[in-house]
Amino acid sequence: MLDGRLFERAFVTACFECLPWIQPVSGVRMLVICNGAIKSGSTWLYNILTQLVSCSPPPEKYLTLNNPRHPCIRPDRLADFLSTEDYVTHDYLSKNHLDKPQHRTLLSRPNVYVFDIERDPKDVIVSHYFHESFRNGYEGSFEDFYWNIGRFDVAKLSRYHALWRDSGPQVYISSYEKLHTDFAVEVRRIAGVLGVSLTDPQIDAMRERTSIKSLRKNYESEPRFEGEKFFRKGTIGDWKNHFDDAMLADIRRVEERGIGPIDLTYLRYRVTSLWQRRGRNRDSSRGPRNGPTGSTPPPA
Repeated sequence: MLDGRLFERAFVTACFECLPWIQPVSGVRMLVICNGAIKSGSTWLYNILTQLVSCSPPPEKYLTLNNPRHPCIRPDRLADFLSTEDYVTHDYLSKNHLDKPQHRTLLSRPNVYVFDIERDPKDVIVSHYFHESFRNGYEGSFEDFYWNIGRFDVAKLSRYHALWRDSGPQVYISSYEKLHTDFAVEVRRIAGVLGVSLTDPQIDAMRERTSIKSLRKNYESEPRFEGEKFFRKGTIGDWKNHFDDAMLADIRRVEERGIGPIDLTYLRYRVTSLWQRRGRNRDSSRGPRNGPTGSTPPPA
């Protein structure tokens, strides 16, 4: 019998090989990198790409070991792969989160196509919060998560997408929101980069095959993707149920200015949180406490 990893790889290869119903009209072979940012819809984008080109997973010696369902070229083996493997006569697809200038330089060559996907950073933070809660046992509140982790995600996302923006015709940045609001138009744009022509029935079939309901079913046998632990809601605007005014003011500031080495906004949050914690631990019989109120810092 096949061991777990060999079975997973055989399953992935079979999935790739059974999707020949759409082919690049140009006949050009390629390496396709699904390079979406974290919690921004990269798994959705990856499944869309598997419907557009019939690719093989890269050879196993280049791959990470932790996710055989989504073959991923190790960043430290990317240069070796590009210099050694024949991606001009074979189609390969890799799911990555490459975020270094040297990665962009390595991938700036013929027959290599890179796809990023953007999402409202506020929804990214909410998705990341539930990801850490459901899968990694995070027990803090959303408020604590935002001020200690989420706002730093925003700065990272800004740098990530800036790296790939305006990187040439073989790099395309899709949008989680566009895929939701006008799937057909956005999928045709993605397909156009690859030289793929789609009919309306093909797009309808792709929409169904990559819906959140279908993805949950397709991944249901894998514990790390179980139920709603990974595919939670798949909606736009859930941040409205979690963000307060101070968070909204802060995220606008981070998007505009980034986070500097001296982060006064975060320091104010920490001081306020510590004061409130101290107050909650006091005996209520001592009466109202003096000092800062509110759970988040005021806008700077």
